[in-house]
Amino acid sequence: MRTYLIAASIAALAVGSAAQAETVCKQDNTGRTVATVFGAGIGAILGNVIDGGHNRAAGTILGGVAGGVAGNQLAKGDAKCNQAYGYYDEGGRWHANRISASEARGYYDRDNRWVEGQPRGYYDSNNRWVAFDGSSEAGYSDRDGRWVPVGVSGYYAANDMWVDASAPGYYDSRGQWVAGPASGRYDANGRWIAERGSGTPRGSWTAYSQPGYYDGNGRWVRGEVTGYYDGRGRWVSSGGVGRQGGVALNSRDTRVREERIAARIERMRTNGQLSSSEARRARAELVSIRRDESRMRYSGGRFTANEENVIHQRLDNLGAMIRAERDDYDGRPG
Repeated sequence: MRTYLIAASIAALAVGSAAQAETVCKQDNTGRTVATVFGAGIGAILGNVIDGGHNRAAGTILGGVAGGVAGNQLAKGDAKCNQAYGYYDEGGRWHANRISASEARGYYDRDNRWVEGQPRGYYDSNNRWVAFDGSSEAGYSDRDGRWVPVGVSGYYAANDMWVDASAPGYYDSRGQWVAGPASGRYDANGRWIAERGSGTPRGSWTAYSQPGYYDGNGRWVRGEVTGYYDGRGRWVSSGGVGRQGGVALNSRDTRVREERIAARIERMRTNGQLSSSEARRARAELVSIRRDESRMRYSGGRFTANEENVIHQRLDNLGAMIRAERDDYDGRPG
């Protein structure tokens, strides 16, 4: 009698754990796989208990088969598993399911709660949910049919491979929108500069200031802005400072400052305010700053406030050096 009570207790634990795994059921076949493996393991234990050790091998095999079948049946209970765009894990990273748009109904947030509809926002560096403008296209489908929210730093695709994606696409040199996950930035003239991601999964995403944006006609509008492109390549302002349309007058974004300093160096060299050697030193220091910043951004998955302050200080020093070189008249004729 005691043997059967133990078996019943283990079975109850198996049902509870498998059901819990299925309730999470975050990605394609995850709930099914977890429930099957767990069920098979518990079934093997049950086989040994029920058999009483007389034929342990046979009891284990029979119990494992029975447990696997039971686990798989438990994993079929939640129809939402077949309706999920994907899920956010505990770190705010997106896991994309391969699912057709006609079948998808919602997704699981990072607290394992079901949310109807497409993900329309992102988790910021403070782990807070930031909702997107309701009028924008909040995501796009990649080449394999996986839904990817606009506001993610990347996503897990097939075989749990991480795909870096700072944007849902980019505008090429002809002003044509090229859809698909992209990692990079625009220079002051609207040229897309692809940047190789680190491959390190990152949870938070930030709408960085940009040196301009492409309007609805594919034309580059120069001027510092803050916002993002939606899934169709439409610019969505996130409320920049100083000008209508989200154009910032005094952006403290490091990348915008770097673009501005780079343009100033070339302008001052052209008009003779810097000598060739002075311009070369300034360019080398800017390259060093950008390289160190890139390393900071991809180390640990985020660009911390202290790291940002270090870069700003170096940019301040570079700006002071350029002003000093300008005032020494070395680059001027005569």
